[in-house]
Amino acid sequence: MPVSVPVITATGGYGAVTSYGSVTDPQPSPGGACSYGSTQIMNYAAAFSSLEPGDEKGMWNHGHACGQCVKVRVGSSTGWREVVVRIVDQCPDGYCGIDLGGAPALALMGTQPGRFAGEWTYVSCNGAEGVSDGPPALFVKQGSNQWWSIVQIRNPPGAVTRMDWARLRDNAQGTLNWATEAENFYKIPDSLLSSSDSVRFTIHYWTGDQDSITLPGTSLGVSEANWIL
Repeated sequence: MPVSVPVITATGGYGAVTSYGSVTDPQPSPGGACSYGSTQIMNYAAAFSSLEPGDEKGMWNHGHACGQCVKVRVGSSTGWREVVVRIVDQCPDGYCGIDLGGAPALALMGTQPGRFAGEWTYVSCNGAEGVSDGPPALFVKQGSNQWWSIVQIRNPPGAVTRMDWARLRDNAQGTLNWATEAENFYKIPDSLLSSSDSVRFTIHYWTGDQDSITLPGTSLGVSEANWIL
């Protein structure tokens, strides 16, 4: 398999799998470009942004890959190995496929981390070891307030594909827009923030699963609030 340019398939892809992390002292994910903050997630990875440098046609997809789990299989120096990891970051390498962090440096690469040929398949995070540090939760970005707020889902079973809202008082409803201020966030409409009316949010995942939560609109303006789903 080629180790330079990654290839996308219907179920995942193949190409270079890299890791330059410590095999003796693996560290949890610091959150990466997905902006999850300091975590206790030990099985994590960064996804490639481009198929060719700069084309932006890779798995990362401007942050839409955040939270997705993939089963990575690598032809290491000691044979084929595999592990499930959560995408938390964007590869800095123009020819990156999947860049592993934390525990997989040892689990897949053995004593010789570096660049290997490998493949990856999209899977659910449910039941996978080391990919979560809590239940799924709706997190309000630092700096959010009563006039502006963006939110994300942490520890999802798979990448978030859509977030719908419905105001219970008058049944007004819609779909949250992908935020332009930061990747891996959704924008809360101003009309919801300005009222204490109850709003039901329904989160749709790549896995086909759904979560929902009902909150007063004003609670979505509380900076760094973390609402368990």
